[in-house]
Parts: sequence; structure tokens; C-alpha cells
Amino acid sequence: MNKKEAIELLDHEGWTKADAQRALKSINFKTDTDIDELIVRCAALQFAGAELIKRQNLQRAQKGMVTKRNKEIQSYIVQIEELTLKIGSSNGENSAELEKQVKELKGKISNLVEANDVLKKDNKNLKNIVDEIRFKLTVEIKSLLNLKNILEIRKRLIDLLKTILG
Repeated sequence: MNKKEAIELLDHEGWTKADAQRALKSINFKTDTDIDELIVRCAALQFAGAELIKRQNLQRAQKGMVTKRNKEIQSYIVQIEELTLKIGSSNGENSAELEKQVKELKGKISNLVEANDVLKKDNKNLKNIVDEIRFKLTVEIKSLLNLKNILEIRKRLIDLLKTILG
């Protein structure tokens, strides 16, 4: 099997071509002539485990940023409400300054809302990627269970778990 065939194999199973190429970097197609489907699948499993952990960590970081931005937005809203109350009860010279502060806070809120929306979209995309990797791992484990040799299944499952657990 050559590299192009291996990428096509993984592509037909739902992998992106870029991820398939990254997964197959550990295989030297030029020097190894006896590469079969099993070797390709083992390389893909090792990549999928490490990639799953990496993308889950990215997703956690994204969720933390979204939470932080939501708290900032809420604090700015409270400040605007307080300033609005002060404007209503103050005289003319202070109200211009307070209105300026309100405009600045509203600008910050709109920027934070935009950034928060982007973060939410990125987080959703990361969740979809993590779910896709989990599905691929499930498919790979199912293919392992179809093997006849119990010792080979056990060995490959242990290797898979070591890869997934770091």
C-alpha cells in the first residue's frame, strides 16, 4: 500500500485528508514496502488518541475564555446601569462625562460580545472535532474486536489505551 492509497483509505472512513497525512507521518512509505491496512490503522489510532487529548484541552480553554468574557460583559452592564442612574440624578456638567463613560462601556461590550460569539463558534467547532475523533476511535476499536487472535487484540488495545491516556 502506498501513501496515496492509505490516505484514501482513511478519507473513505471520514478522516480529513490533512488529518490523514498527519496521522501517517510516522510511517516511511519510501523504505517500507510491506505496509498494509493494519499498519495504517495502527498509525491512525495513535494519532487520533493524541489529537483527541490536544483538542479536548483546546476546547476546555475556549470554554474558560467564554465564561470569562461573559463575566466581563455582565460587569460592564452593571456599570452602565449605575452610570445611567447617576446621569439621571446629576447636574449638567457631570452628565456629559458620565455619558462619555457610558459610550465607552457600550463600545467595550459590543467588542466583547463579538469576541464572545467568535469564541462560541470556535468552541462548537472544537466540540465537533472531538466528537468526530471519539467516533473514529470507536470504529477502530470495533475493527480490533473483529480480529481472531486474542493476543493480537489485547496487545493492540493496550497500545491504543497507552496512546489515548498519554
